[in-house]
Amino acid sequence: MASDYVDDFLRDERESFKRKETAAKKFDNRLDNFRKSAQALRDAARQFEEAFPGMSRTMIADKLAMTGTEKSVAFDAATDPETTGSDVQEADDEPAPQEPAAEPDTSDDGRPAWASGNY
Repeated sequence: MASDYVDDFLRDERESFKRKETAAKKFDNRLDNFRKSAQALRDAARQFEEAFPGMSRTMIADKLAMTGTEKSVAFDAATDPETTGSDVQEADDEPAPQEPAAEPDTSDDGRPAWASGNY
């Protein structure tokens, strides 16, 4: 009957929503953890540079077998005079400027409103 179809459809939709909610919450949590870890890595990199003033960032990255992404996060490549841009992308804490109409609706902590749990 049609009511069986509707019940099945709604059950599938609820399960789909639960999977999406779980994935979104997990991603948001991991992103928060990544941001905290990235800041801790930047702090440690600054301390390392102070402890070894003669060692260049490239040398540090080579000695620690850092990837370009790791070097970018650790040394905030936007301020690294050694970076040629060939293997390291800029790591900005600020997003690229956008037109006001393109900005997402954000909550007080800078996250999009849909990620604040009030959906």
